[in-house]
Amino acid sequence: MNKVFDFIAANNIQPEELFALVEKVQTMDLSDEASIRRVIKDVSKLANRPIDKNQENKIVNEIMKNGINENIFDML
Repeated sequence: MNKVFDFIAANNIQPEELFALVEKVQTMDLSDEASIRRVIKDVSKLANRPIDKNQENKIVNEIMKNGINENIFDML
């Protein structure tokens, strides 16, 4: 959970925006690659940290393989 708070603080993210995104993620199908890519882009935009296609592919593969965990924040 510390990585989540560190990510919020380091990127000046409004907690309400992040919690809205978390609610969206909780109901999504983690086997749907298109949905995962949309959420990754939402996080990237929210954090104002653009990611390239290679990073996006790594994150998608990680989520599809291991689900969402704190290691995702290291990849962003």
